Amino acid sequence: MGFLDNLLAPFSAEPAQNAANAQIQGLQNAQNAANSALNSGLATGNSYLNKAYGLYGPLADVAGKGTTSYADALGLNGAAGSDAARAAFTSLPGYQEGLNTGIDTLERRAAARGLLGSGNTSADTIKYATDYANQNYGNYLQSLAPFLNLNQNVTGAQAGIRGQQGANAIDIAKLQGGIGFQTQQGIGNANAQAALAPVSAGQNFINTLLGIGNIAASAIPGSGNKGGQVNFAGVA
Repeated sequence: MGFLDNLLAPFSAEPAQNAANAQIQGLQNAQNAANSALNSGLATGNSYLNKAYGLYGPLADVAGKGTTSYADALGLNGAAGSDAARAAFTSLPGYQEGLNTGIDTLERRAAARGLLGSGNTSADTIKYATDYANQNYGNYLQSLAPFLNLNQNVTGAQAGIRGQQGANAIDIAKLQGGIGFQTQQGIGNANAQAALAPVSAGQNFINTLLGIGNIAASAIPGSGNKGGQVNFAGVA
């Protein structure tokens, strides 16, 4: 390296850029580590929330079936739903036995009066069967009503879990966005400092030369320099 190279060495951008590259690599490594930790935490949190969501599964099935049965019983699901409700209602434990017992009692009483084959007995039997069905159907509807609240509660709980997962994902995204912004800001600052380093070195070099020139000028006899500044007056 010659004298000129040594003289211009302070103005080289390479050392500053190498330092900037090292700083940038550190920023990127920190960003990757932070993102990895955040993603891992999000995945772990989601796994627990998914398990909690799954625990509601069996209860949600029961609640859903009960709600459907209630809608069928009200006739909200059309003829097919009404047929399903009728079949479910008449197949309830004790329903047919209770109906048969009531009719047998009614007919025995009619037989005791000698009216078993009369039209009144037939009418009484039909009325009893109708009243029995209506009363028990009302009880059937009441037994299904709690499934509406159960279904609402289970659905709300599951929706809350999914909402929490969504909120967690948004929070993680915000954090990663902030980290990314800070990383890019740091990279920009590092590159800017590297680019300005030769300019600062040149300015320092010039200031040094001026200082040396002032010192040298003040040492010249008769220079008239009293304040440490170069006096060029009268110089041809």
